[in-house]
Amino acid sequence: MSRKPRIAVVGSANVDLTTFSDTFPRPGETLFGKSFHLGFGGRARIKRSLARLCGADVVMVANVGNDLFGGPLSTISRRSHRCSRVRIVDGVSSGVAPIFVEPNRPEPHHCRERRETDTLKPADVDAAATALRSVDTIVLQFEIPLDTVA
Repeated sequence: MSRKPRIAVVGSANVDLTTFSDTFPRPGETLFGKSFHLGFGGRARIKRSLARLCGADVVMVANVGNDLFGGPLSTISRRSHRCSRVRIVDGVSSGVAPIFVEPNRPEPHHCRERRETDTLKPADVDAAATALRSVDTIVLQFEIPLDTVA
């Protein structure tokens, strides 16, 4: 029997706040949505989830803020990864992505706050070096600082 592939994902973990409505509000207009969904997102978390669904063993390296969302993001990462390196950072907010979805438009409207991804530094990657040496592939996104990607 072959072993599971091992993948590391380095990048963002955030909370998606998705509102579904018939239309997008015009400036100054308040509309009521049809439904709302709160979920864990971020490009890195999505790639992590897809890799896990395909049967991979995944390591996640990300930073979150020390706020209402940071604790749950860190906890869910520890529970769902072989080895999680999701660090809670003081003084920044966790990434939040308000998303608005209209039924007649295929692309949702996003407005992403990403200050926590700016705190993901080369030292965070170095701190995960032992775990990263055990993986077959490392997946990164260009939403983290370029010196961290390098």
